[in-house]
Amino acid sequence: MYETRDYMLYREKALRHELAEAAGIAEYFQRLGVKIGNNVFTGLDRASPADLHKPDLLHNIYLGLFKHMMEWVEGFLKKHKRQQAFDDARKEISPYHGFSVQKKAYREIPQWQGKQMRNLGRCISAVLASALRNPYSSQYKDFKSALKCVSTQVDFTLMAQYRSHTPDTLSYMESYLQTFHRTKDIFLEIRTSKATRAQANRQDRELRELMADQRAEEVRHRTVANRRRLADQQRIERSDRRADLIRRENHFNFIKMHYLTHFASHVRRFGSISMCSTEIGKLAHKDQIKDGYCRSNKKEPARQILSHYGRQHTLGIRLQTIEALLKVEGVILVEDSGMEILTVPSRSTPRRVLKGRMKNTSTLTE
Repeated sequence: MYETRDYMLYREKALRHELAEAAGIAEYFQRLGVKIGNNVFTGLDRASPADLHKPDLLHNIYLGLFKHMMEWVEGFLKKHKRQQAFDDARKEISPYHGFSVQKKAYREIPQWQGKQMRNLGRCISAVLASALRNPYSSQYKDFKSALKCVSTQVDFTLMAQYRSHTPDTLSYMESYLQTFHRTKDIFLEIRTSKATRAQANRQDRELRELMADQRAEEVRHRTVANRRRLADQQRIERSDRRADLIRRENHFNFIKMHYLTHFASHVRRFGSISMCSTEIGKLAHKDQIKDGYCRSNKKEPARQILSHYGRQHTLGIRLQTIEALLKVEGVILVEDSGMEILTVPSRSTPRRVLKGRMKNTSTLTE
């Protein structure tokens, strides 16, 4: 688990040593891995750049870490030949209210939306447990660690969605996050970049050529059984060296992984994480922008989008006003039928008689 950085402390140190020990404070921040520089918020006393980034469940969790985790799970299942079992178990889940099941495999869908990733998060623990059942003795430890890592990540996400928190719920969040960081190394081999993979292949090729030359020199002095045993040992040695190289070069040091450590502190300082979610903005973006753009002729679309949304908003207010007036007058309009039903006013509620300036005008509708 990576150490949480105290940016307010960094700011105080930078201000204190700005004139006296500029070189010394630069070396101090360089050891911490922090860059010193000015940004657009420099000079604004009441603006803290460290507090501007807020946790977002949609982009930090569902479209961020969940997508990374599913790539790790897919690679882990492929390594142990359990992909088909995972897909079959997920397709067997019955849909219910508020939950839909994708009939395609995860790798067959090119782009996952936030709602789909949320539904996947609801069932990933049970589906993965079903896919990893009945392991061999050599797979038991790896399967247990993988299932523990995924389950704690899902538990952390569910706790982060709470509308209100107590010290106990925050301690649960931090406990789940620590367990996730302790067990995530089971997926370290899956997080291999192209450069690391090329380096590992180059090392394996060089070792294979070197070992082939050694076997060619000793082939005359060994029996067939000894040569076969030596080839097996060399194959295991190449595999171990490849695993050591990948383990040494791979890491989980990326921003979305680190930002999970700020969730609990954000709740203590600013309140629920759901208040900073961008899901509402994305839903409004569809109604306010995308629909209007699709109905425009794509020439100067901004003016047409504003005009389209203005008409839709005006008509919506007008319809709500008519419905409210009809209910006041004792008439209920049945939707999609055009029928009007007269209601008998209650005797206990006095009815006010309205008079207009013109003749035959005595109600709001008239």
